[in-house]
Amino acid sequence: MSITALAQSNIDGDTTMNILATLKPFMGVFFIAFFGALIATPLMRLLALKNGIVDWPDLHRKNHIEPIAYLGGIGIFFGWFAGVAFCYITQASENAHLDLGMLISIILGALAITLTGLFDDVYGISPRVKVGGQLFAAAALAHQKIGIHLVENTWAIFGLPDFTGAYHIQYILGTAVIAIFVVGGCNALNLIDGLDGLAGGVTAISAVGFLILAGLSANDAVEFSLILVMCLAIIGATLGYLPYNFNPASIFMGDAGSLLLGFLCISTILLFSKTGDQALKLVTASLIIFALPITDTSLAIFRRKMRGKPIMSPDNEHMHHLFRRSGLSVKKSVLAMYAIATMFAVIGCGMVYLQFAWTYMLVVATLIYTYILVMSYKYGHKLALLDKMRKEQEAAEQAAQPIPATAESASTPAEPEV
Repeated sequence: MSITALAQSNIDGDTTMNILATLKPFMGVFFIAFFGALIATPLMRLLALKNGIVDWPDLHRKNHIEPIAYLGGIGIFFGWFAGVAFCYITQASENAHLDLGMLISIILGALAITLTGLFDDVYGISPRVKVGGQLFAAAALAHQKIGIHLVENTWAIFGLPDFTGAYHIQYILGTAVIAIFVVGGCNALNLIDGLDGLAGGVTAISAVGFLILAGLSANDAVEFSLILVMCLAIIGATLGYLPYNFNPASIFMGDAGSLLLGFLCISTILLFSKTGDQALKLVTASLIIFALPITDTSLAIFRRKMRGKPIMSPDNEHMHHLFRRSGLSVKKSVLAMYAIATMFAVIGCGMVYLQFAWTYMLVVATLIYTYILVMSYKYGHKLALLDKMRKEQEAAEQAAQPIPATAESASTPAEPEV
């Protein structure tokens, strides 16, 4: 049965069963990715410990008290790549045909992102170099127009004229959108990677949401096959990695892993832009599913700018840090973040399942992100005021302290009055 027939049967049959039937030809991707990461991650841990590639505790922002191995992100990459390669090589069914050009572009981008993060984990590189690697990955997607259709569809919906040269403007705008999405998504996942199991679990939840979107909307478009494969490979690789990273962690993914997972999530979101008439609706829903990393990043940007600090400077004011300071353990803080990520996934998938019009979905997304921005501003303003009050108090206390007499003035007798 074709993907179109399976998707159409969702109207009359049991939705859950039909989604599972749609996914059945691709399930080998999940298992290969899962076992690939499950096997590769402990090997990467041994390699990291042997070469001293570890994360040292600082007792300020980090919760571990002993050095923990890096290179978990390399294990995730191996698992994900194994799953995707398995599907392409074996062609699990007649519906599993993948666009080789798009697949190669995503793999090249993922490889560039992983190597960028790896160099940062091992040697330490500047933020500009890291952004450069992310822009290279974005260029790989732009080469296959992965995401550019988003601008073209939006252009058509708003009835903008299709004059001579409009295509070039759309391509330039589309390339800029891809760059913003990739840089933003990579750093969003990087910023929430602060507790054991957090980034991997949130990514898995988001990927499940993307998978449900694709299952609800699937047709014979090649892009849907690639989306299904991407989601299953991401879920399998992260779940294969999580047993080693959940609290207490024995390995960290490092920037190689967090940047990679951000790139893979954004690539999946941009793939929805090539799904025809449903593109804008599915992209909007997928951005809602990915709202937790966006929320935390928005909070960080507003917080740091209003406090006069560089955007890339680390701090301990992220959402997971606030949960920890409220008294929750590491595991409970992570589970609380999982619950928030699941809530966003349910909202995004629910609107597609209930067949909300794109305009209504856009209103919901706008309300969510407007609320996020307002809360970000309020929280950043509060921290800026606290910083100012703290500095004023320290200055007042320093001014109130008596100036100690120097040894010379203490030993010199006072001159007699005339």
